[in-house]
Amino acid sequence: MKKDETRKMLLDDIDNFRLKAKYYKSLRLFEAAKYADNLASNLELALTTMPSDDDQEIS
Repeated sequence: MKKDETRKMLLDDIDNFRLKAKYYKSLRLFEAAKYADNLASNLELALTTMPSDDDQEIS
C-alpha cells in the first residue's frame, strides 16, 4: 500500500470519527463524543508528519 493510499484512508477515518462525535453529542453521550473527537485529532496530528509518495526517503 502506498503512502498516499494510507493518507486517503486516514482522512476517511477522520471524517467518520467527526461524524460519530456529532451523532454522540446529539444523543447527549458527551464522553463518547469526546473520545471520537480525540481519535480524529490524533489521526490529524499523525498525518502532519506522514510523508507523501513524492517525498524523498531519508536514509
